[in-house]
Amino acid sequence: MFSGWSGSLVRLRAIEPEDDGYYREFAADVVGARAVYMAEPPRSRGQLRKDVERLSLSEVSDDCFALAIERIDDTGMIGAISTHRTNARTGTFSYGLAISAAHRRRGHGTAAARILLAYMFTERRYHKCLVEIHADNAASLRLHHSLGFTQEGLLREQEYLAGRHHDVVLMGLIGREFLSDIQPHD
Repeated sequence: MFSGWSGSLVRLRAIEPEDDGYYREFAADVVGARAVYMAEPPRSRGQLRKDVERLSLSEVSDDCFALAIERIDDTGMIGAISTHRTNARTGTFSYGLAISAAHRRRGHGTAAARILLAYMFTERRYHKCLVEIHADNAASLRLHHSLGFTQEGLLREQEYLAGRHHDVVLMGLIGREFLSDIQPHD
């Protein structure tokens, strides 16, 4: 059940213009950027600041939104989580998750995903979450298996990164499966 935007490890909050430092750090992390989307050319501080300011001012539209992730015991942004591909007719949505290199493999991503999934399933009445994960992203595959996601397909040689084509794993989680196994904000 959704009981708010904070758990025992992390809180989710609105993105603020002052969060541009996190985005600068993330843009410099080529490996992390590839895991989430793709490596991009360097951008100026001004460009990043403008993009983060625009993101901080964006309104929720069709249940698509982006939130900052911060540790409960600190106020610095350590990651971001966003919903996309929402479809009210089919009751499906997707989300993306990024955690800064210094905070990976500490449970922060799992905790943030649990909060978001609880919200989307219990407050917004979505039925299923679908994610696409690079097949060689073992950490993300483990995270999603731990949340109860099931592999539903494989897109062979779908993404081009680091000089070659990579497979993409399609995973799905039905709300009742997640909610039957949930511990309130572990």
